[in-house]
Amino acid sequence: MADHLRRNRCRPTASARVRAPLLSAPVGCLATGFPASLGPAPGLGLMCPREDSPRGPGWTGGRREPNGPGLVRDTPVRTARTALVLGAAEIIGKLSMLILTVGAARMLGVVDFGAFSYALAIGTLVAVVPQWGYDITVIQRASAERTRLRELLAELLVMRTLLAVLVFTIVGGLSGLTSLSGGHEPVVGLLIVAAVLMDTYTEAYRSATAALQRQSMMAVVHLVQRLLTAGAALLALFADTGLPGLAVAFFAGTLVGPVTAAALMRRTGYGPDWRSVSRAGLVDLNRGTWVIGVASLVLIVLFRIDTLMIGWFAGTREVGIYAAVYRLLETTLFVSFVAARTIFPLMAITPEPDRVKRYSEQGISMMAAVFLPYMVLLWCRGHGVLDILYGRQFADEGTGMLAWLAPAPFLYGLSYLASYAIVAAGPTLRALTGSLIALAVNLGLNLALIPGYGGIAAAFSTSVSYGVYAAALILLGRSRAGIPRLPRALLPAAAASAVAAGPLLAPWPFVPALIGAAALYVPTWLLITRRIDPHQVQVLRRMLQRGRFA
Repeated sequence: MADHLRRNRCRPTASARVRAPLLSAPVGCLATGFPASLGPAPGLGLMCPREDSPRGPGWTGGRREPNGPGLVRDTPVRTARTALVLGAAEIIGKLSMLILTVGAARMLGVVDFGAFSYALAIGTLVAVVPQWGYDITVIQRASAERTRLRELLAELLVMRTLLAVLVFTIVGGLSGLTSLSGGHEPVVGLLIVAAVLMDTYTEAYRSATAALQRQSMMAVVHLVQRLLTAGAALLALFADTGLPGLAVAFFAGTLVGPVTAAALMRRTGYGPDWRSVSRAGLVDLNRGTWVIGVASLVLIVLFRIDTLMIGWFAGTREVGIYAAVYRLLETTLFVSFVAARTIFPLMAITPEPDRVKRYSEQGISMMAAVFLPYMVLLWCRGHGVLDILYGRQFADEGTGMLAWLAPAPFLYGLSYLASYAIVAAGPTLRALTGSLIALAVNLGLNLALIPGYGGIAAAFSTSVSYGVYAAALILLGRSRAGIPRLPRALLPAAAASAVAAGPLLAPWPFVPALIGAAALYVPTWLLITRRIDPHQVQVLRRMLQRGRFA
């Protein structure tokens, strides 16, 4: 037993339970736009290959052992199609939340939209406490020993409830000291915070489906939740109920997620086993989660502290402009989540530095193909994008912020993927060290610049901080994950984006310029990629031609 555990990078506890290495990577993107944490709870699981296979104990060529945990088949087509399925759900969900944001910004006005965004930022910050690394812990332990899933899920939900009640009580007690609801009653802001906390329960069930390798089921739940939340919020806005009506609709739509997720888990036979909850079990669940919890707290502060500091130093109006611009960053971050969730299991099967480096380069190339042309679009046509979405007022005041935020999606994605690569071989404090370095840079820049320059300073600080974070993780993790060849991974997207900038800079209307840029970008990217990495083009072609998973 000990040899088997050692070969599979598991370690027995005093109670002889199998425990997978804990990650210190970001966790938990929620359906409420971007609350509670930094990315979707990754469907990681513990990959334990077969003893008699060249890949090690438990390897079945990607098929599921009758009584074992689901394993990831290491084939390029499956990897690409998994990314496509997860990405499709994320795209639709993100678009629905973007529509909600646009509607709220246009119909509430800058000040009330700023109050809504400020309450959302506070909810996001405090929601990291009830998450505290439990989701990843459950994924890893239940993937290693599926018979414990119901027990682990029940323990997770108990801890989540205790901590959610605690932080909500604290926020409620302090609500009178902050502008949580702008000029409205404090209950309005508290409803928004409660919605964010409620969404952490959906993430708990999502971690269970990740351990079961049934991520598509929870992806549908998230999609339905986002669509219903957006629909209810828009109805409230059109009914002219203002910020209070939006808060009620936001909470009601969010509540659909955990209720539906709980019902589906019971139907699959993996609902929580409440009778198995014990004090010893809760203590065991908490053991070792501090690394993930602290790292998540640091990262969410890094991600959201700018909004709070703008509110403190510049007021809710500036928060409203910045939040509207920031949504254009958040909407595209699903690409980072999909890339990491797709690539990480392949790294973790055999986390040798060369293998981790190779898959890191694939993930970087995948993200660059989306983020670099998006960055060029925002630089060249940022004012037009804001004008179309939010109107002239937001466009005139937010274009400068958008220019500084344009590189942030790619830099965030690079740091997000690096945070997974550095823990592929097991837990390490180096990931936490990298996040602390980035946080120190972010806080220093924000404190120095926001009082004088407002949202533009926050946008600048955000991009610089994610660049520092990515560089720190790559350098600190070079012995574990190697140094990815960034020029090789970025060249196709960078060159194609430069070509596509021509139509965007031309004095053409927005839509023809966008079509012309796309018409140049795609063939240029394919041509350069075919010369640098023809295998990647072959995988893409096979993925589009086949109607089923390989």
